[in-house]
Amino acid sequence: MRSRRLLVIAAVVALTLGTAQTALADNNATGSVGAIQTGPVGVTPTAGASQAGSTAAASVPVAVGGSGNNTASNSVGAVQAGGGNTSNNSTGSAQVSSVSASPSASAGASGNNASAGVPLSVGGDGSNTASNSTGGVQVGGGNSSSGSAGVLQAGSPRSAPAIGASIVGAAVSASAPVGVAGSGNNAADSNGAAQVGGGNTVTRSFLAAQSGAMTVGTSAGAGGTTASTPVTVGGGGTNSATDSIGTGQVAGGNTSTGSIGTVQSGPVNAGPSVVSGPTATAASTPASAAGKASPGTRTSEGAPRPNRNTLGVTKTPTAVLQTLGQLPFTGLGLLLVVVLGLALLATGLMTRARTRLSV
Repeated sequence: MRSRRLLVIAAVVALTLGTAQTALADNNATGSVGAIQTGPVGVTPTAGASQAGSTAAASVPVAVGGSGNNTASNSVGAVQAGGGNTSNNSTGSAQVSSVSASPSASAGASGNNASAGVPLSVGGDGSNTASNSTGGVQVGGGNSSSGSAGVLQAGSPRSAPAIGASIVGAAVSASAPVGVAGSGNNAADSNGAAQVGGGNTVTRSFLAAQSGAMTVGTSAGAGGTTASTPVTVGGGGTNSATDSIGTGQVAGGNTSTGSIGTVQSGPVNAGPSVVSGPTATAASTPASAAGKASPGTRTSEGAPRPNRNTLGVTKTPTAVLQTLGQLPFTGLGLLLVVVLGLALLATGLMTRARTRLSV
């Protein structure tokens, strides 16, 4: 009996410790109203079907990572997911740590198959902080908003959608990876700022859009041929907008101070290319056969070969056509000759008629 009691106590202690372990998200809300906080989460919904030799499958794994604590102090309507998010004296702030998703789908039937995937991630280094701000959205990490309203900040987003198929033994594929580099976005005393990637700073500005260096690498292949169009915008450096209105900055190394309606961009580089495997040329002539006559043909050297009409092809005469309405050799008008002939004919008929009447 005593041993049974010990077993029950040990089971209760183990269950209690296990529950406490899952609750170590360290979500803290102090003096806040309507706060929603959750630690790292992940789901992997999948579906599949197979019938009459045909198969189909799909999955949508989604994960929200992050480390650290979620803290909301004197805030209203704060939403925090993952870890390392802080909201102080803010209203309507949404903070999410690193996010990743990899939806994919595939299908096959009668030896043919196709697949598609769209991996997506939004990362960043550091935590998200919103202080004395209203309507701020922070995704990824390394984002800071202070005394600002309507600020959107996102860490380094990356996506690499790709499709592939094999139909009747022929393989085709296409991909379009896209990414924005950088980490660390700062907005202070600004309204309507959007910052993507990293290395972006906006201070006392209105309607500013900033982005880190961007890369796009579309490519497609079929058989032995592959075409790609990599494009990069910008490089290192940071974007900075101070006391400005309507500023747009792409890539890095851009600075705007006391300006209105400014658009700045880093260098744009593109390197399209097409790579093809060895292919046979149907009309190629071997080098050893060059200059030799083909069997059944005749050639003559030193004299031009006369042009001959191909059977069934009408030859267009090259001589100048004779002018209609003129008699040959004389050039007299045909109409004049016809009129004179009719006049002579009429005169002869009248003379003959008079002769008969006189008799």
